[in-house]
Amino acid sequence: MSNSAFLETEERKAYSQNTKNHVPVEEIEVKTTPMSLTVGISPDSLAIPRPDLAGLRLTSLKGGPVYLVNPEGYLQMIPNPQTYNSLFRDWSNIIKADLLNIATGSPITDGAVLAKADNSAAVYIVSNGVKRWINSAAAMDKYYFNWDAILTVPHVLVDFIPSGQTWS
Repeated sequence: MSNSAFLETEERKAYSQNTKNHVPVEEIEVKTTPMSLTVGISPDSLAIPRPDLAGLRLTSLKGGPVYLVNPEGYLQMIPNPQTYNSLFRDWSNIIKADLLNIATGSPITDGAVLAKADNSAAVYIVSNGVKRWINSAAAMDKYYFNWDAILTVPHVLVDFIPSGQTWS
């Protein structure tokens, strides 16, 4: 027998003897303490915009406020039932979801409305100091906006409100 074969055999014997008292991995109970915070990373920094969810109305798995996912993919909290009712058809189809991984934008303004000028068919969502043109009937339906809640106002008021990005 060569020296290298002898060493391999001796190493195997030594290993075999040393492992006789070892417990198989599947029998070991691993006790860990979950970390609630990783140094240098906050939960908000892990959240990303989700434009693929645009149009959904979501609430946390634990309940709480309702959020709308805007066209850019940010959660916008709806501040109260009155504002919700002035924008949406009803309270159906609100989805309970884990919201931690979706980026949060500024909340929808208390009292936000759907509006159009008296001389135009263009409909806007008016919130956060801007009007955002809802560019199609499909967009109105996608976001479940309430056609019957559109306020018709003098065109001078609509013209006076700064424009934001198109809502599509």
